[in-house]
Amino acid sequence: MRATRTSLLVALLALVLSLPALPAAAQDLSYKEKSAYGPIQRRVFELDHEIAIGWAYLPLDPYTKGYGAQLSYTIHFNHFIALELFRVGWSYNFDSKLKTKLLDQMPDVSPAEFPAVVFFENTNLVFKLLYGKQSLFNRTVVHFEVYATLGGAFLFRNPYPVWDGDLTNARYEFGVNGGFGARFWFSPSWSFKIDLRDTVILLCFNRGDFPLENSALIGLSFAFNI
Repeated sequence: MRATRTSLLVALLALVLSLPALPAAAQDLSYKEKSAYGPIQRRVFELDHEIAIGWAYLPLDPYTKGYGAQLSYTIHFNHFIALELFRVGWSYNFDSKLKTKLLDQMPDVSPAEFPAVVFFENTNLVFKLLYGKQSLFNRTVVHFEVYATLGGAFLFRNPYPVWDGDLTNARYEFGVNGGFGARFWFSPSWSFKIDLRDTVILLCFNRGDFPLENSALIGLSFAFNI
């Protein structure tokens, strides 16, 4: 009986020794694979406090085209999320040919029926979706980032220029703002941004109505990392 037990122990030991060694990843329980293709490289350019200034174009309204400026300040918490604390802008508006035609051919139509965005303010969360680098003409490396934004917006819309002093039909409104953007770095401190934003206007404070209108924006900005 004793000989039988000894034989079983020897056979079990031989079986264990014949098994292939476990890979290092399986032996180290704290190891976490970063990618199926290898480790992910850390970002070369990191952001902390960002100030951006640039140009804005408001193209959605078929009756008015707006050209203006915008200024923003963004706090970056980590590589994944940031808070665009404010993005304020002003738009100088021009009547489109359609609006001019309507006013000329339809006497019952008033310019007051076409409010346009004059001032706007956005506060958004910024979700950093993609970071990468590409070779440009095999001569230099371009670092870029793609992000999404989502938050709230306040707008001041008026059918007439502000300097005319006619605020009879002015509208003070709140909406939901969202969009996508891309950033291209020149250096660790300087970058260039392209933004596509859209605001759905939900509420007009001074009139108590719910217009549910859109206000789209294309923005080009130079950003500085403090």
